Amino acid sequence: MTRKMLTTAAATGALALALAGATPAVAAGTAATTTETATEVCDASGLQSGLWTKLCYTVTEDGVQFTGRIGLAGPPSPGSPPLRTKLVDAVLTTDIEGGESLGTVQQSLLFRAATLEIAGYGGTVPCGSTVTATFSVSADGWYTDPISTSVVVPC
Repeated sequence: MTRKMLTTAAATGALALALAGATPAVAAGTAATTTETATEVCDASGLQSGLWTKLCYTVTEDGVQFTGRIGLAGPPSPGSPPLRTKLVDAVLTTDIEGGESLGTVQQSLLFRAATLEIAGYGGTVPCGSTVTATFSVSADGWYTDPISTSVVVPC
């Protein structure tokens, strides 16, 4: 068989397995369990200090976890000089409605054009509670324009 025929045969076999609904085998003596995966939601974003910022959360059965992200506002222009490293100060605050704080993360980071991720406080909270997170970023003397999001922890 030629290389092209082998590649085509392999692709056809993989497609047939996928269409047939083939599932991976489970080793004997191992229980197969299904777990509900939490989905990350990123519903707050904006420009801060000339950078794109995004605030995301993941809700679990009994809690929530927040994450802030810092990235480029857009691709560099062709022929532009290389991006310089910049010192960025990030603050991610998480509070339960009613005044209880889950905590604040303050970090000084070096931004080198790659997306940075700041893991905020989260954890177990009473069901039905509203949790609000606020994410602010400052650099190079630019003003900060915090972004916020709120989520209700399901019961």
